Amino acid sequence: MLKTRLIPCIVTKNELVVQSFGFQKYLPIGNVKTAIEFFVNWDVDEIIINDIDATRDGREPNIELVKWAASECFVPLTVGGGIKSIDHIRQLLKAGADKVSINAVLYENLPFIKEASSVFGSQCITVSIDAKFENGEYLVYSYLDQKTIDLDVVEWAKCVEKQGAGEILLNSVNRDGSRLGYDTDLLKIVSDAVSIPVIALGGIGRFDQLAEGVTKGGCQALSAANIFQHVEHSTIAAKSQMKEAGLNVRLSSNVKYEDFELDLLGRPY
Repeated sequence: MLKTRLIPCIVTKNELVVQSFGFQKYLPIGNVKTAIEFFVNWDVDEIIINDIDATRDGREPNIELVKWAASECFVPLTVGGGIKSIDHIRQLLKAGADKVSINAVLYENLPFIKEASSVFGSQCITVSIDAKFENGEYLVYSYLDQKTIDLDVVEWAKCVEKQGAGEILLNSVNRDGSRLGYDTDLLKIVSDAVSIPVIALGGIGRFDQLAEGVTKGGCQALSAANIFQHVEHSTIAAKSQMKEAGLNVRLSSNVKYEDFELDLLGRPY
């Protein structure tokens, strides 16, 4: 039986880590290298680094940062932001990334997925989908344009799977930074529609909300961003909550996962 992955998502503006709120407001947290150094010392299964302004600012992927991160990471590393070409992917994988996350380029060039997966394998290609519930339906949201696109999220997910995506990173714009938990309705309709893994993202404010991404949303992996930037040793407590909820998770032999108690904010004590 496959284990449920826990994947911190480090949201950056270049090398500055930020907390995101509704894709509109951003709170600076610190340097991306500090965040990576924290996560590699705790119990995570993968790490995602997403430079959300790279494409908008016309920047190419930060290859030197990826080289440094890969030298520090002992878990698979997914990198997103500024990817527009096969050469960008080649450079990132050569620098040490295990996967790439692509998004904006696909709105104008959907076959880019097929081209990339045929060269590098679908296991290297994660497609990031930002979804917003608007006027009674889930639509694809464009961060670059700061508005929804006339694309149904489920149909778009089917399209990227057909083109050769290996997995989908599904983020809820409505829940981003809300601390209300995942939009499990969104997760469920997409995970039911595709056969590739779906990674849940958006809205986690307490660790006991994580498991619903699997139990209600049907996802194969759980990701969060903001919560991991301000709660000490949070990835350990997150795994403890996932285990308590009955999920099959990879556990470090050096960590005791039982007997955690959480305060009102979901912090371990």
